[in-house]
Amino acid sequence: MNFDHSHKRARDAGEQAASLPDWDQRYEQLSAGRFEGEVDELRVGPVQVFAERANQTVMQAGRVCADRVSVALVRVGRSPGWFGGHRLQGEQLIGVSSQGEFDLVASADTQILALSVDQAALRELVAQVDGHGAELPPVPLLLRPTSAACVEYGRLLNAALRLAQTPSDHSAHPAARRMLALSLCDALLANLRSGEPAGALPASATSRRRIVARARQYMQAHAHEVIAVPDLCQAIGTSRRALQYAFEEVMQISPVTYLRAMRLNQVRSELRQNRAAPVGDVAARWGFWHPSRFASDYKALFGELPSATRNAAASREPLTA
Repeated sequence: MNFDHSHKRARDAGEQAASLPDWDQRYEQLSAGRFEGEVDELRVGPVQVFAERANQTVMQAGRVCADRVSVALVRVGRSPGWFGGHRLQGEQLIGVSSQGEFDLVASADTQILALSVDQAALRELVAQVDGHGAELPPVPLLLRPTSAACVEYGRLLNAALRLAQTPSDHSAHPAARRMLALSLCDALLANLRSGEPAGALPASATSRRRIVARARQYMQAHAHEVIAVPDLCQAIGTSRRALQYAFEEVMQISPVTYLRAMRLNQVRSELRQNRAAPVGDVAARWGFWHPSRFASDYKALFGELPSATRNAAASREPLTA
């Protein structure tokens, strides 16, 4: 049984998203400042454990890859987070499966401790314990476990990561690796079975989540065009006030600020991928027509000039302002 460990540091939200290949996800940095993130990951058999944190607020959207189930312990940072329309504070268990996409606003210094397991391994374990024909428990979007259950789950995942960081003869033994994988699978199933699903969202929260989702979808589809707030309201069928309230509650920023951040993240991604592209051309493609204003906005969000991003990508050296 494989036993692989990696520790990765990232200077870019997109780079951090790419450090977890089992997840098809997109990250957008929303708060201003130089990005610093890290991912500590262990793979043992069909199990993946990882701890993730970043010093900036990040919008995460996507899904876990096919045929996997994940339960994550989210320890929210200084400001509340948001997951699937639910406000996150303190410690919270969230569930993600390959059957649906997730959207998470992780505030600065939020820690995510996640356990992801191949569904075939879980089905085999359930069949062994509960008999053939037994089905996997459903994967709620949000669980309401006891505080003791959160503490125990976090302790187990951290212990597994510490074991990987300081490997020993014991951890190299196939039987020990198999027992670790089984313990982790048991913990995931126990949370799915015993955790109480969160109640339905209030109508107002459901409405605001829908407004934000439609607005983001429209912004992404028309990112290369001029998007004015009245046009956006007309396109998604909502009022300016409702749009403003929805973004302030869910994203903790205004729709105009989010649109600018989304476009700046797109510019940054392109500069990192296409180091030969002139900065001005990339900026213009994403709707920034005023070069000095664009450079100022870019540095305010990412803590460096766009030329530094391109040069760092070209040299493969750590990013510097």
